[in-house]
Amino acid sequence: MKLVSLQLFSGSSLSGAELQAEIRKASGGVWRPGPGSIYFILEELRKGEYVVELPKRGGTVRRYVISNKGKAELARLRGEVDEEVRRQLRLLAYCCESASNPALAESLRRLSDSR
Repeated sequence: MKLVSLQLFSGSSLSGAELQAEIRKASGGVWRPGPGSIYFILEELRKGEYVVELPKRGGTVRRYVISNKGKAELARLRGEVDEEVRRQLRLLAYCCESASNPALAESLRRLSDSR
């Protein structure tokens, strides 16, 4: 949730409701975080100084944007996720090989090795 939220905040300022909608939209509706999850991650990002609240322009909607610290954290998280995805692809390749599907196993290995 932290990675996705920071990625979305790196593109534009968002309110909590907009963050929720953007996650749903970006995932093709597969991921539908509830308001509790959204406001929990917003509070965590704010306390960690990964996002900053923008001044209100009338009304009560709070909008947030990524900070420099948040940009550094986003880069770090991207690297972690990239390595984990590669590890999972290698594991899936092994499982496909064991299930007698060498073509799929080879495709997964190539994908895990690509940069």
